[in-house]
Amino acid sequence: MGKISFEDLVMLREKHKNEKIVFCSGSFDLFHVGHILFLEDCRKFGDILVVGVGGDEAIRESKGPNRPILNEHIRLKTIGSLNQVDYFLLDDNLLNKPHKLGFVESVLKTLKPDVYAVNEDGFQMNKRKEIAQNLGIQLKILERHCPPEFENISTTKIIEKVKTHF
Repeated sequence: MGKISFEDLVMLREKHKNEKIVFCSGSFDLFHVGHILFLEDCRKFGDILVVGVGGDEAIRESKGPNRPILNEHIRLKTIGSLNQVDYFLLDDNLLNKPHKLGFVESVLKTLKPDVYAVNEDGFQMNKRKEIAQNLGIQLKILERHCPPEFENISTTKIIEKVKTHF
């Protein structure tokens, strides 16, 4: 278990053929408790959790030139250290795909997970639904939740707070 490459996905499905695999992905920039809550929720839907971590170029493309704050190596190490995560891989080829969800679609086609989990506010939700439906993969749309003591945390809110305080 641990870091895998895209090429390892077929072997992974075979190795865990009798277990329920869940796939999710994200930027995981400035890792915080909201990310932990998301991964804990994803894990509830299966036995094995595989996480795609957005590469630096893919994040710059989707979130702008000042992101990510933390590089892909730091974010991969962080995701890989979590108990909830069984396997993780880098989304380093998103820009070479026909659409922004090309990496996700390729992973879903190759890994054939039982569940694809996404946050309710993920981008291109209609495309995500279409991909999952076409591949016969159960899509779980997760509602964001955050206990009040966590101040409804998000990476964007952390960045804004730092900007206003320093």
